[in-house]
Amino acid sequence: MSRFRLRFLLQEFDLPVGEVLIGRSPDCHITIEDPLISRQHAKIVVYEGRCTLVDLHSRNGSRLNGRPVRDPVDLKDADRIRIGAQELVFFEMSTEKRSTRATGAMRLCSHCGSPYAEGAEVCPHCAAPATKEEDTMSGVVVEPRRAWVLELVGEVLERAIAAGKTQEAARILSRAADEFSERARHDTTFDVRALAQISEHALRLAATERDTQWVRWVTETHAGLHSVPALALVPAFAAAAAANDESRALIVGLARTLSGQTLSPLEASVVSSLQSLAPSS
Repeated sequence: MSRFRLRFLLQEFDLPVGEVLIGRSPDCHITIEDPLISRQHAKIVVYEGRCTLVDLHSRNGSRLNGRPVRDPVDLKDADRIRIGAQELVFFEMSTEKRSTRATGAMRLCSHCGSPYAEGAEVCPHCAAPATKEEDTMSGVVVEPRRAWVLELVGEVLERAIAAGKTQEAARILSRAADEFSERARHDTTFDVRALAQISEHALRLAATERDTQWVRWVTETHAGLHSVPALALVPAFAAAAAANDESRALIVGLARTLSGQTLSPLEASVVSSLQSLAPSS
């Protein structure tokens, strides 16, 4: 969306002159249903031929081309605005005839290895400056990594749990878990790191609330994927098992299921640790 297009929208829809409000509230000009987005998250201000992005002291902040937005910042063509789990691309459009150019070109970031559109000055995933040495992939459609979404979800969950806002934490976690489950149903491979991160937050929430719902999701997901949990998750499993007997039974049941597989020494160690959580007779 360009400054010219924004002006058209402001006149067409009789919006407040020079401002487009973005947020979760239905009162915003652009409403996005995302629990990581504040009710009034940010706005784009149009003034004297310039478009400026302003973060409205949102809970989780805004990013422009991977960098946090602390002060108002001018937008230019192909800038990437990240709010919540959403990424918006800012396009500048004019009535002038433009030369044709190839589409579908992507670059691989030499710093984090994530793909992004050719022409950006920085990687939108890690904010590393673009370099001429980065590989270019033409005509290839790839899906960006979701690592930044998981990291943001983790930060929000940490704050929500620490503040006792467990309902909010559960709502955010449900979205991440549902997305992972949907991807896993359709892909022959799955993101091991994503599963570990979601499982860690789920087990922590289960231990805090003494609720078996999230333990059940973690154990059923790992069992369904025949995936041995990461070693780093063992303490989280132990804390969840200590919360109630049903959680303990679910975790021990997962260990028994996985023990029937061919395991590496490390995987066998993890399974043994989970089996040791069974109550002594």
